[in-house]
Amino acid sequence: MSTKHELQLIMKTYGYDLNPFTSKETLMNLLHLHSKALEKGIDVSKMNDHELRCGLNERNITAGPVIGHTRAIYQRKLLEAITNESSEGADDEVEDADDDFHTPPIPDDGIVTRSGKTLFQYTQ
Repeated sequence: MSTKHELQLIMKTYGYDLNPFTSKETLMNLLHLHSKALEKGIDVSKMNDHELRCGLNERNITAGPVIGHTRAIYQRKLLEAITNESSEGADDEVEDADDDFHTPPIPDDGIVTRSGKTLFQYTQ
């Protein structure tokens, strides 16, 4: 049985650039769907942006622009449509360390932005 990291590397060598938070079970499912699509003569990982979008449209799947952030999502959708199977797997088990994490208090003399920076308001 492969580790999650090994599965990520395998998928990357095939041409899938997946989110590092993709669960191990989902990676195994995607590898299975990739193999089934290859059996049907379709290599989703080798498709350019236009071919990927056309493949989705042929299967009545609405697709926006294929860019770096959407490519992996559309590849998954097309694999699922080609094989009529889901790629969704269970979430990975994560140790519960929520007790150690907390949001720092907001200082009385400033405003904290989304990036975590504190803006101070000076009044005269």
